[in-house]
Amino acid sequence: MLLPAQRGFTLMEIMVAFVMMGLVVGTLLQLFGSNMRSAALADEYSFAVQVAESRLQAVGTEIPVEQGSVSGTEEGTPYRWSVDMEPVELDEKQEDFSLSVQPYQVNVQVLWTSENGQREFNLSSLRFGELK
Repeated sequence: MLLPAQRGFTLMEIMVAFVMMGLVVGTLLQLFGSNMRSAALADEYSFAVQVAESRLQAVGTEIPVEQGSVSGTEEGTPYRWSVDMEPVELDEKQEDFSLSVQPYQVNVQVLWTSENGQREFNLSSLRFGELK
């Protein structure tokens, strides 16, 4: 007597399906983890931009416009900032004009330690201070 054909998956087919599923799940988890790290890094840079912009806006009010450096930290965060100001040298033609202000190159640097090491963000602008 003939047995009816048995239907179902062989052990080999089930093992191949599990391996393929494992590869797909592993890839998805790796992509998800990578995206989470990128989002965290974007948040860090966003905060650094805010710190740099606030320090740049403080130049001329809280921070006097004069040659030199000022530095500090953002309280409760790993962010450190420094503001460096240097007078801009005018060419000979511009010196013929009687200016009552001195242009300064203002550089703001924000440093912090991230998961992958030291990070920094720089912002530059011109400000006018008193002629000395």
